[in-house]
Order: sequence, then structure tokens, then C-alpha cells
Amino acid sequence: MDRSWIRNSKPGDREYDAGVRQFINFAVKNSGGREKLPCPCHKCHNLLHKRVDEILNHLSKFAFDNTYTCWIWHGEKMDETHVGKPKNSVFEEENVVEGDNLEDMLRVAQDEFSDDPSKFERLLTDSEKPLYPGCKKYSRLKAILKLYNLKAANGLSDKGFGDFLEVFKDMLPEENVLPKRTYEAKKTLSTWACVMRKFMPSLMIVCYIGKNMNH
Repeated sequence: MDRSWIRNSKPGDREYDAGVRQFINFAVKNSGGREKLPCPCHKCHNLLHKRVDEILNHLSKFAFDNTYTCWIWHGEKMDETHVGKPKNSVFEEENVVEGDNLEDMLRVAQDEFSDDPSKFERLLTDSEKPLYPGCKKYSRLKAILKLYNLKAANGLSDKGFGDFLEVFKDMLPEENVLPKRTYEAKKTLSTWACVMRKFMPSLMIVCYIGKNMNH
């Protein structure tokens, strides 16, 4: 299925409009009867759920997210070359957050949020705070990214992911800082995403989440 239109066309182009119709047909066919689906426009990045008519409206105004070429949020199965790892994986490498890029990312974040120092402080805290006292391998941020990547790779619904977080949090030591709801995880990722996309443009995590987040 040719998807070159995602990167090579824009709203209003004949190729783009035909591609959007192709996407909508695919998404509805694999929706399982759900009324609202993840919106893949450049503004929602699949983290806001909309009715089909709202998705069409967004795609006509904001363009299709040009990193979303493997439609895993809309029922597409991973092919053999991406088993266990989606093409637009949040974790392209094990050291995405905790590796060599972290200091550079924090510098970008400091510039990005120069008008909102408190937001930068929250970012810094999330990147340094252990998942639980004594945990050496995972910070709060790295744990959220790792788990959210698994959500994407396995097509887990927001409700299913929320149920998983709640149980997994209960299994961890009592003073852990893992979020227990999907909404909380998305809120953390939405702040970091705009910084991370400067380093990893193929990320599928959201760069914008509006005030009316659905989950």
C-alpha cells in the first residue's frame, strides 16, 4: 500500500485527499465498531481520540503526521522486519533518554521553556527521579517511555494500558513514582515530546495535547 503521500503531499493536493480516504477506510474497517479513533493529524499525533468526521476535519487543516507510516494505532499488524518494534518506535535505541543525548536534550528544553522555568524543572526532575528508591536502571521518565512504547507495539488500548499501569504500580515498591493512569503518562510525554523530536524526528509521541484530553 503506497503511503508516499504522507510525506510528499499536503492538504488540498489530489494525492493527499486520496490518501486520507484510503486511511479512513482502513481505520474504520479495523475500528471494531468504536465511535472514536486516534487522530493522526500533525496536531494530535494519535493521542487524542476523535470521531471520524472530526479526524477528517483535522486532516484537512493540520496535515497527516508525516512520521506515522505504519498504522499500528489503527489495526495494522507489525511485519516481519518490525516484530516487537514499530517503525516509529519511541525507543529507537536503548539509550534514547538516559544516554549521550540527555544533556543536549536538557539544554534544548531549557531554551524551549525559558519563559516557563517551572516546566523545565519538572522535566529535569522526571529525567533524574528514580522509579522507586534505590532503582538504578530506570528513572520515572525512562520507565514511562519504555512502557508506552510497549503499548504502541502491541496495540494496547488506553483503557488496557491504564489497567496495566495500575496493577504494575501496585507490584512495585510502595514509594514508586510510576503513573497509575494513561492520562498521567501522556501528560508527561506531551511535555518532553517537543524537545525529543528535535533529536528523533520519527517519534510518534505527541508534541501537543490540548486542554480537552480525552483519556
